Amino acid sequence: MTRQRVIVLGAGVSGLTTATTMALAGWDVVIHAAEGPAQTTSALAAAIWHPFYQAPDFVYLERARQTYATMRRLSTDTSSGVLMRVLTEYFQHDAGTPWWAECASDLRRLPEADVPSRFACAYRMAVPVADTATYLGYLMHMFFELGGRFVQQRVERPVSLLDAADYVVNCCGYGSRQFGDRELSLSRAIVLRARRDTTVRGCFIDDSDPAAPTYIVERDNDIVLGGTADPEMTSTVIGQRQIEDIVRRCTQLCEGVAALHVIEARTGFRPMRGVVRVARDERYPHLLHNYGHGGGGFTLSWGCANDVLRLAGTTTAS
Repeated sequence: MTRQRVIVLGAGVSGLTTATTMALAGWDVVIHAAEGPAQTTSALAAAIWHPFYQAPDFVYLERARQTYATMRRLSTDTSSGVLMRVLTEYFQHDAGTPWWAECASDLRRLPEADVPSRFACAYRMAVPVADTATYLGYLMHMFFELGGRFVQQRVERPVSLLDAADYVVNCCGYGSRQFGDRELSLSRAIVLRARRDTTVRGCFIDDSDPAAPTYIVERDNDIVLGGTADPEMTSTVIGQRQIEDIVRRCTQLCEGVAALHVIEARTGFRPMRGVVRVARDERYPHLLHNYGHGGGGFTLSWGCANDVLRLAGTTTAS
């Protein structure tokens, strides 16, 4: 019996996860991408499971729940690059337990004495964190092991590939703007990488300021400090003041940051959209879309991939 064929556009976390999910379900999958995983926006991400700036939403919650469960399973494989880390999140206003907290494990509210006075409350929980280089490589290796193929090629028109496959899945992130989606915009992120140090253990987040999300992410090989969310900013120039501001804000969350040695400052560009687009194309029913995740690419990756699989008429492989 001939397997159904799908072409996935894009090799970031959404493209790789979608391609791997469909390969696991028995599809014949080919990835077309202008760049390999190491050159994508995903490679620059802090890659912590967390719903940044997301209002309560049932669909988002279910996708995040599926991703959390899958990445937690992957954390038991030492080669995956995924680890479970303790996250402490601080809140300026006490709105009770975070709406998405049911996805996470070991959730507890910190005693008031352990919360800095400028915050109303804080919660601590276990969340998946990925070392992006290792994790993206792991997904690519899994994809190849399942018989997937990779074609390094920029695709100008997704519909031009419809005759070569049963479905084409667009996972091109901001690249989808050239395909006609004017709802997409860019948000520049500045992140710092620091050497691991015993002064910082776990992860810390305060995303109360939409323009300046503050986060510390302990990964296997480094510590990521962030960040910024600069709408429509495309400059890759990073000033010393911006670096100092990120370090200052992170130090307020965890005093141990002051002892870290910053080894790199990087810029990345999040593909922002009012609503994540995981849908069938309005004009071409065999063209599917999976993009516009903003800062939630890793948080939503497996859940969105499962939704793409259902749109193609197949149940999930798990």
